[in-house]
Amino acid sequence: MRNFLLKSQIVLLFSVQLGSLWAEDGRDRLNAVIGRMNSLESFRASVTVNGGLTGVVSYKSPNQLHVRFSDGRIISSNGRILWFYNPDSSIAGKQDLRGVSGGLGGLLSGYETVTVSGRTFRLTSTTKRYNEIILVVSDNDLPRVLKMKRSDEEITEIAFSGIATNIGLGTGLFNFQPPTSSQIVENPLNQKE
Repeated sequence: MRNFLLKSQIVLLFSVQLGSLWAEDGRDRLNAVIGRMNSLESFRASVTVNGGLTGVVSYKSPNQLHVRFSDGRIISSNGRILWFYNPDSSIAGKQDLRGVSGGLGGLLSGYETVTVSGRTFRLTSTTKRYNEIILVVSDNDLPRVLKMKRSDEEITEIAFSGIATNIGLGTGLFNFQPPTSSQIVENPLNQKE
């Protein structure tokens, strides 16, 4: 019996150590993917959200983003201000981005567990806004699918296609101004529900 307990402890210790190695390999591999994304000067891709809503996302380094959805909604950032605009309600959210780390690195940082299987990453946390994130990347480490799950089980899935990298994108695209008739809501992401 004593021999069995000793062997069980060794197997358990080996499993814990191996699991730790897999988590570290996952984190290292994820950092390489984030590094690849951060090395891009710009990119443009078609996106599909939750299998229905479509749009085009454009990114230019550093931290400039513009997303135009098929229903007319716009998300746009020049790196200092993030705009959310809905033409149906004529409401524009204006979020100050000071002190916020953005991009894929900001979204994927701080997760306690990172595992990888092939081109699929699984990040889990009990303290983050999204308790689980699944990231699937292409052979050249560009995102293909990003699935984010909150603790209330709500899932947001974004699929990327037709990614073009290091293309010329003018800065005007990222300096969005809502129509003057819009109602502007200051810092909506800072407000408690």
